This record gives sequence, structure tokens and C-alpha cells, in this order.
Amino acid sequence: MRNFLATFCAIFLLAISTTASAVPITGLFNTGVDGSGNAWGAGGVSDIHYNAVLIPSPVFTPVTVTDSAFPFPPWVPNNANSRWIGPRANSQGPAGNYIYRTTFNLPANANLSTAMLGGLWGTDDWSNDIYLNGTLNPNVSAGFTSLVPFMVTAGFQTGLNSLEFRLTNAGGPTGLRVDRIAGKYDLIPEPGTCALAAIGLGGMLVRRRT
Repeated sequence: MRNFLATFCAIFLLAISTTASAVPITGLFNTGVDGSGNAWGAGGVSDIHYNAVLIPSPVFTPVTVTDSAFPFPPWVPNNANSRWIGPRANSQGPAGNYIYRTTFNLPANANLSTAMLGGLWGTDDWSNDIYLNGTLNPNVSAGFTSLVPFMVTAGFQTGLNSLEFRLTNAGGPTGLRVDRIAGKYDLIPEPGTCALAAIGLGGMLVRRRT
């Protein structure tokens, strides 16, 4: 599994840096981190980047889960990059369908066809639902004993984007973990840039003919 994750991360990092015009998506954060992207050191800290809802209840702010007792293990341990979050510091939550949501922005000149994001995730209970602006991007969570890759390539829009991780809980411990999240997009060339490129190409053709 460790080799698989390393391979995935290498491929993903290569994918988001394949063009000179690639721009990182800002505003993407792992779960359970502060404004600088560092994981909080304690349980019970409100997540400042994610909100959540237990359908049909109102939106609530998830908190970091205390990792000094059950469900650690069997939950995969926290690290310096991310922490598990859930409805309570002790991980306990009512049965039902949960939606964890985070947002980011894309500028008007983003080439949406080139946008993508990905990372690692884990859930309790199991899930295969990641939505971007209401568009399903099927990804299967391995549950809570390991983090597995996810990828989002559909549903991007200029302006505000809403990324949702949806899961179902049968009762007892429940939570979400997002780690190593990152994304990119290319810029739409400005008209002046296209014109200069066309002029340059025309000049090359003229020189070749002469």
C-alpha cells in the first residue's frame, strides 16, 4: 500500500505540473489543519476549512477527533499534515448521511477543461461519493484503516467551487480524513498572447519559404 500511494502521488504531482502555464489551486486544505496547513495538535478543535451536515439537520462545524483512545486504532493515525474530523471529539455521531464540504475559487480566465484536484482520503463509514458543484466524481474510500487516492476532474466552474465528501454512518464512530489535497488548472491565453503567437508562427513560415 505504501508503494502504491507513493506511486500515485508521484503521478499526480507530475500531472499537475505538465505544462508551463499550470497554476496551483489555492484554498485547498487537508482536514484538521490551521490557516498555514499544519495539523492541529489536539482533539476538539473546530475545523476552519470544512463544514458538515447530518441530513436533514442544520450545518455544523466538525472538530478534530482525539487520537489517544478508541477509535485509534483501528483508524489510521493522524500525522503532521492532517487529522480526522467528525461531529464530536470522541468520534461518536448519530446514524445517517453526512456531507463534509469545503470551498475554493477559480478565476474567470481558468481553463476549466484542464482543472483537476486529488489527494488521499479515509472515511468512517465507507463511502464512494465525492461531488464538485453537484457533479459526482466516483471514488471509493477504503474506510478508516488506510488512506487511498481520490481524483476530481469534472464539475469545475469559475468563481466559488463547492467540494463535498459524502458518507453514511450506521452509528457510533464517524469521521472524514483528507490528506495531501492539491489541484491545478491552466490559464486561457489572452487575445494579445494568441495574436503574438500567430504573428511569430507566420514569420517562421515566411522564413522557411524563403
